[in-house]
Formats: sequence, C-alpha cells, structure tokens
Amino acid sequence: MEDLYNIISQFHFRNELWVLFIPLGLMAIDVLSGVIKAWAHNDFQSSIMRSGLAKKAGEIVILVVGELVSFGLLLPEAVMNSISFYIIFMEIMSILENADALGIPIPKFVKDVINNANDQLQNGQHKKDEED
Repeated sequence: MEDLYNIISQFHFRNELWVLFIPLGLMAIDVLSGVIKAWAHNDFQSSIMRSGLAKKAGEIVILVVGELVSFGLLLPEAVMNSISFYIIFMEIMSILENADALGIPIPKFVKDVINNANDQLQNGQHKKDEED
C-alpha cells in the first residue's frame, strides 16, 4: 500500500488543465474505439452505446466534482491526481480491450492484465447477482 502511495504522490501533471484534459481525451478515444469495434463486428447497438455514454458522463461528473472539492477545500494535489490517474488507467484498459477485439496485436503481459481485471470484475458481478 505504501508503494501505491509513493507512486501517486510522485505522479504530477504538467499543469492543472492536464488533470482534466488527459482523462477527457482518453474517454473520447475510448468511445471512438468502441464504435469502431461495434461497426467492425456488425454489432452496433444503441442501448449499449447509451449505457457507455452514461458511464462516461458519470466519470466526467466525478472529475468535475473532484476538481471543485480539491480546489475549494485546498486539498493536496495528490487527491485530484489520484482521481484522474484512476480514470486514465480505466480508459487505457478499455482502449486496449477494444484494440484487442479489433485484432490489433497486444503484448501477452498486457493481455494478462486485461483478462485478470475482467475476471475479477465478472466474479465480483457474479457474487453480487447471487446476493440479490
């Protein structure tokens, strides 16, 4: 846990605007890569796109609220950097998943990380469904 704290505390953006622009740019690339994947597999469904766009809107809300709270309460830079870093990581993983589905070669160690993350999410979702 201390290693994660060290990574986050040493993680800095060039300036404050990049805290917002990098996640927003990656969200746009993720949406585009998802649309391309759906088009390539002839599996374009507006309900799936609406769901994905709703999640992106939620991520944007989290970014804006995080920025407002961090700025308004004079919280350490690491708080907003952590929020932004998490969203950046999620978006990169999603873009890589889309690229893999399109047949773009992805290194094995990256695929393993993606597959492990998917397995953990599916197992967590499965457990949640069983509890309901």
